[in-house]
Amino acid sequence: MTITVRRSRPDDHAAILSLMDTARGEGLSDEERARRGFVQGAMDQEVLDRLQAGPGIFVAEVAGEFAGFAMTSEPTGLPPGQPAAAAVEAVREASEGRDPGRLFLYGPVAVDERFQGRGLLTALLTALGRALEDSYDLAVAFVELSNERSLAVHRHYGMTEAAHFETGGRSYAAFTFAPGTFARR
Repeated sequence: MTITVRRSRPDDHAAILSLMDTARGEGLSDEERARRGFVQGAMDQEVLDRLQAGPGIFVAEVAGEFAGFAMTSEPTGLPPGQPAAAAVEAVREASEGRDPGRLFLYGPVAVDERFQGRGLLTALLTALGRALEDSYDLAVAFVELSNERSLAVHRHYGMTEAAHFETGGRSYAAFTFAPGTFARR
């Protein structure tokens, strides 16, 4: 199976939004969502345009078929009290006065069920690591603690569980990784 990863284009937006809707796991029980994993966040064309203009959205294709995405964004202008802003703050606080460097947000990420377990996430991480390693020092991701699958994936890839935080009545883990770590895979 040949996996191709590239930066997204406007004509990818419909596929990204569709996969994101599916990956939210709405309609599943809490146990099913925890086991299967889920993504969070409200996205539309305007948000995707903004993310595309930043560090980028990376899409994976298999034989020309859309198979998954990994979003990245700048950690600036985030609404206070939202998980992304709280994750960045938690990582900065966990740095205990040391400058964590140039940060970017990693996520959400989703892989079509038909292609899971076939190396797509590794390909996405490698591509975004190569593309961003010269511009950023550290990626910051957040995972709700009820999301067992996503927690397991982040830990499997050796991402650092840098901090825990609460916002909006929910508990999260903030994960970090240097993009160069994946660039050399």
